[in-house]
Amino acid sequence: MDLKTYQDLSARTESPNFDVGNLNISTLHGIVGISTEAGELLDAAKKAMFYGRDADKENIREEIGDLMWYIMCIIRSEEWDLEDIMQENIDKLKWRYPEQFTTKHSEIRLDKS
Repeated sequence: MDLKTYQDLSARTESPNFDVGNLNISTLHGIVGISTEAGELLDAAKKAMFYGRDADKENIREEIGDLMWYIMCIIRSEEWDLEDIMQENIDKLKWRYPEQFTTKHSEIRLDKS
């Protein structure tokens, strides 16, 4: 298959509907930014795991700071409270893992319904 044919055929499955729905543009900015920064964080781990480099802890720390910036972008945009979110997360983890994390509990993924 040549590139032009692929370009034409692949276009038929592209969604013509680009709409952020009820997402605030700042929320969307944060979501896209988190994805980008998570990729950079993963790249730092990849270099240590597969390329034999020393873990660049300074870079890892910087990427975590960037992730926090984007997280706060979403929190501000949605007018949420970070402390509430942290508490909700701990409550969920306590429910899933009453004593501590176990492989058994992680395999039996329970959802609060």
